[in-house]
Amino acid sequence: MAKISEVILLFFIYSVIGWLWETIYCSLKAKKFVYRGFLIGPYCPVYGFGVLLVLYFIEPYQNNLAFLYLYSSLLVTILEYLTSYILEKLFHASWWDYTDVPLNINGRVALPISLFWGFGCVLIIEVIQPKVLLFEHFLFQTFTFYLPILLLLLLAADLLKTVTEMKSFQKISQEWTQLIETTKNDLQKQAQELSTKTANLKTDAET
Repeated sequence: MAKISEVILLFFIYSVIGWLWETIYCSLKAKKFVYRGFLIGPYCPVYGFGVLLVLYFIEPYQNNLAFLYLYSSLLVTILEYLTSYILEKLFHASWWDYTDVPLNINGRVALPISLFWGFGCVLIIEVIQPKVLLFEHFLFQTFTFYLPILLLLLLAADLLKTVTEMKSFQKISQEWTQLIETTKNDLQKQAQELSTKTANLKTDAET
């Protein structure tokens, strides 16, 4: 139970860190507050999954910085591509687009971004992770397994609400699109009928 709680807490800690990083970076870039993330809460699960993935697969090779850098870059790139693809297929929306970045693949991933993620993973494993572990141990000792369970319930509720609202929005959007298209076709038909009647009246007047 303690091991599972540790994994859950690490997932949420890095999800929040990822959300803070993206929100601060994008807000500074846009010169206004930009709320990042797919969910309502202040966390980006892709960062939690990404770091856990790297920690799990890279752990035996932490002493080899070159391998750590290259392998983590590859793992995070695969995760980023799959996440982008799944979100786009499920919700018909894109949360990031690297089309303008050199050496990109379908705008989902790009080599410069992947190299940056590799550097970030090395920084996390070598510098940040020991401090995060101390914080995680403190949380577990203070709140035991109740905190991980509460966080999972909040995430499940957040995910359900977000998906429901997005599906509702898509339905409304599709209905409005159909209404606009129908109205446009009706107006074009009426205009064509009016033009035909005008031409007939003109012909009758000339005769």
